[in-house]
Amino acid sequence: MPSVGGIAPPPGISPGIPLPPFAPAPRPVIQTPPPKPTAAAQTIKVEVGEEVEQERRKASKKTALYAGLAAVVGIGVGFAIGGAKERGDRGKLAVEGAAALEKDVKAANEKMAELKEKLDAGRTALEGKKFPTELVSQLGGINVPFDATNLEGKQIGGLPGRVMRQLLAYTTAVQDLNKTKDSLKNVLTAAQAPVEKSWKEQEEPVVNFSVVFRRDGDKTLAELVPNKAPFPFGKDWPAKYTVSRLERTQQGMKAAEKEATRWTKGDIAGGDLQALPVDPQSVAGLTSEQMVFRLASAMADIRKTLDGNKDNPVEETPGLIKEGDDLANELHKISLAR
Repeated sequence: MPSVGGIAPPPGISPGIPLPPFAPAPRPVIQTPPPKPTAAAQTIKVEVGEEVEQERRKASKKTALYAGLAAVVGIGVGFAIGGAKERGDRGKLAVEGAAALEKDVKAANEKMAELKEKLDAGRTALEGKKFPTELVSQLGGINVPFDATNLEGKQIGGLPGRVMRQLLAYTTAVQDLNKTKDSLKNVLTAAQAPVEKSWKEQEEPVVNFSVVFRRDGDKTLAELVPNKAPFPFGKDWPAKYTVSRLERTQQGMKAAEKEATRWTKGDIAGGDLQALPVDPQSVAGLTSEQMVFRLASAMADIRKTLDGNKDNPVEETPGLIKEGDDLANELHKISLAR
């Protein structure tokens, strides 16, 4: 605003009207400083300020808490979604594993059915006094193809508990079956020669054993000993022959070959070693008959493992083949979820 005579017009006076020269100069307006706040006002200001700061701090804490909760919820949701996805992936793998295991179990059952047929044929041969030579080689070539390696990568943990227990029991039973089958093969291999020899000797009996006697103080003891060279039962017996006896040495009991005189009369335990030939029929149970019985029993035991025990209703079992069929059906149901 332009000034007149160097003096600014008072407020409210139009600058267009000049002041008369005789008018007194206006007194300068003294700016009064604002009143000093009282202690109460200062206190209120301070208290209000601290209250605001406290509210701000509380708001900041709440904001941080909400942000933290939001983060936790977000992480939880992400974890749940990730877990659900993982469970979904595992469930899918379990379904695929069930389908693969179904094929494996069926293949194992087919091999067990083949094994059962071979055992039946072998047992029939034994009953006809014909050694099952083919069975020895067949047992070596037959292996039920199911063990713990079939479970690898199949996510069996995702299977229902009942099915998983069936699967583990089946796996263990098949592994035991393979071991038993191999043991039978080894026994058949070792038994073939003596059994065939014994069957031949039943047509032409030979004296394989003798009884020798010895004194033990005031007692007379008999010993059953094998003849080194068996001789025909229906022909003339040799006057002397060699037997194998156990003798006590510093290293323990050892077999020793001794020449014996066939006893005819006199003191059987006196003088030189004397022996009495043993009737072959009386010891048949110690040789071929007993061995054949054990072989047939071993085959029957494996057969019972495969087909179950149907003879005794109290102890009836379904058999491993039936258990495999049931397991394959359960796995097939799970595989349909694909």
